[in-house]
Amino acid sequence: MNSVRRSRLLIVAVVLAALSILLLTQVNSVQATFSDIHMFSVMFRVESEIMRKTPAGQYYDSLFWQHSEELGKLIATNPGKYEELILANRFFIPGFEALLEGKGDTIRISSAQVQALKAQLDWFYLKGSPVLREDIEKEQQRLPLDNFVGMTMRDALDFINSRWTPDMVVQPTSVPGLAMQPIPTPQLVPGFDGKWAYYVYNGVYLEYPASYTFEAYDTLIVFKPSTDIPERWHPLDINVHIDQILVSEIATAHPYSRYQYPEEMIVWERVIRNSEFEGIEYVLNLPDMPDMDFHAFQYNQENQLAVEISLSTKANPHFPDGFDYFALINQQYEYFQHMIDNIRMQTP
Repeated sequence: MNSVRRSRLLIVAVVLAALSILLLTQVNSVQATFSDIHMFSVMFRVESEIMRKTPAGQYYDSLFWQHSEELGKLIATNPGKYEELILANRFFIPGFEALLEGKGDTIRISSAQVQALKAQLDWFYLKGSPVLREDIEKEQQRLPLDNFVGMTMRDALDFINSRWTPDMVVQPTSVPGLAMQPIPTPQLVPGFDGKWAYYVYNGVYLEYPASYTFEAYDTLIVFKPSTDIPERWHPLDINVHIDQILVSEIATAHPYSRYQYPEEMIVWERVIRNSEFEGIEYVLNLPDMPDMDFHAFQYNQENQLAVEISLSTKANPHFPDGFDYFALINQQYEYFQHMIDNIRMQTP
């Protein structure tokens, strides 16, 4: 994903969070190493599943896009702000997930979270144009952030929706680079009796469970299980990020370089020896983390395409040293391993 798109996604995360007061639980420094792909996926879901489904959410979504060009320039011209924002967004993700899963009433907003959010808005206010400053001030008067301390996430969202009035309208604007891409009808893989379907995205052939649906945004595809899949199948979202990366840049694009995981966080890894997409598969798991995450990073050198596939189990069973994670993946998350093993190039 190029820097412009990343900046837009980060602004979505911060500004939508700020305007909507969807504050999240605090996490420690180890948890702050969550995959950015997972973060972007969650933020897309916040925008599509929460923001766009209420008049208040649509208003704040439109308000953001009205200022998106200026916000992008502010970040681009202030070195260091990008990393600060990405760290701030990682703190947000667990709480957003709780809200998306219907558990927003279990998390309360803390004073520290409000202060951190105010600091981000204050920075944009200080650096912004008169128009941006006016809108930030107007929304802070409408929804004073300090009032949300102690509220649950669900209460805060309900309160924001209740404050919307018909006069809160923003002129429609386009959403450059973030609109969902047209999705052709997925095709079943012959010989598997309807178990697997395939989809070719930017020349990359992906096989996934036929019972899943998916959405594609630029370089990100999110595969989602249908509601009628039995729990014993352990159905989870699969996030796939496909990006063009030069061979000369692949070392810095590798997850180990990009995310700088603590050594003890990578509890298992193996080399992927796919003839077209070589790479590495690994598991992230630490006692203090609420998740156990599965990841794969694969690269096609001829076409200079990098593919990252990930899922989060939402559970951390604290397996002992020497545990057979590969067997676990194949037994409980077969669809994840199947996608890794069957990825290939398929150009017209």
